[in-house]
Amino acid sequence: MFVRKVLACITAIVFAIVVLVFAPLAGFFGETTPWMRNPLAWQAVPASTTCQSTPVAPQWQQAADQACAMLLAHQAQLHAPSFSAAIAIEGEVVWRAAVGWANLADGQAATPATLYRIGSTSKPVTGTLLARLVDAGVVDLDEPIASYDSALPNSEWDALTLRQLASHMAGLPEYGTNRDLRGLHHSMALQQHHTDVREGLALFDGSPLRFAPGSDFEYSSFGTHLMAAVLQSAGGQTFHELIRQQVLQALELSSPVPDLASPLRARFYQQDGQRVQLWRDVDLSSKLPGGGFMSTPSDLALLGSAWLDPTFISEATRNVFWRPQVLNSGEVNPQSYALTWRWNSRDRYAHHGGVSKGSMAWLAVYPDQALTIALTMNTTIPDFADFSSVQGDLVDLFEKAAMSGAASGRQSESAES
Repeated sequence: MFVRKVLACITAIVFAIVVLVFAPLAGFFGETTPWMRNPLAWQAVPASTTCQSTPVAPQWQQAADQACAMLLAHQAQLHAPSFSAAIAIEGEVVWRAAVGWANLADGQAATPATLYRIGSTSKPVTGTLLARLVDAGVVDLDEPIASYDSALPNSEWDALTLRQLASHMAGLPEYGTNRDLRGLHHSMALQQHHTDVREGLALFDGSPLRFAPGSDFEYSSFGTHLMAAVLQSAGGQTFHELIRQQVLQALELSSPVPDLASPLRARFYQQDGQRVQLWRDVDLSSKLPGGGFMSTPSDLALLGSAWLDPTFISEATRNVFWRPQVLNSGEVNPQSYALTWRWNSRDRYAHHGGVSKGSMAWLAVYPDQALTIALTMNTTIPDFADFSSVQGDLVDLFEKAAMSGAASGRQSESAES
């Protein structure tokens, strides 16, 4: 009898552990394994016929109408519940629009004020804070981070630099190569809430460096997270407060903000061909610096435009951040990654994309045209290039409209004189 009770107790404990460990992962495997998804939850995505657009001035109306037609066609082609975009020129939003639905269940239309998860487009948000603190002399890109934080939980991190973290050349793992089993579990389950970026270090502090710092490249959101924790120590305020003061307040923006429940936030969907179903509920607070923000496209566009304002970020610092970084060997890293941005040398623009849980985002800044574009949608598709493919047509459209407006302005000035 005693043996049976002991065995029953052990069985109950093992069962509880299995439930505790594996139940939160069921949702993750539902995202990545088609046969585990609920077959009754799929619904078709109707093509939208309405574009909610807000051109700032009449001179942009024709371009806005054409841009709306592009968005409607793009949303239908991608079978996205909604698609939203914004264009800023010389620091002002000249057009923002949304098509489709923020919530298919109740037919709630997406608007230019709808908030979307922006995934790794969060990295330029954290990078904006880093650039501001570099300009202020609070941090140096090449100083060992232990100079700013003497209590790092992994001694291998002490000699890393902010430049290495911001360029993904520090040797830190990405989610799939993380060898911290507890962190790997929580990164998949996404059910744990973090109120401080310091808490997130525990998700990867048990994972050894993947290579000698500076010798190679591995894209790592954990690197951005560690960078945020160091900036918090150096800045003497929480990461949340530093973002609020140095980015949102300084630019008078209402987003990007942490991904939290909000009446303005879209619902997010996983896609199967022309059908979608709701993404599971997740907590992205453990990903905040490198992948956990949400924003409107117009606020993203204004944040990108601020990089062209030398009173916000100095030209010297901007040039450093948009220059592809070199390895210890003297060669540019394999992805030509800069600092928290990617730089397209051929077409001369800085950019960063993001894929989150049921959402995709894109931000690109064209310094020569003083133009910034941001795109978002509330589902994910296999090929990111398909999502962002409307960028070129929109940029061309508004670049031509801007040039036409400038020409008209010169003609008016000439006539008056």
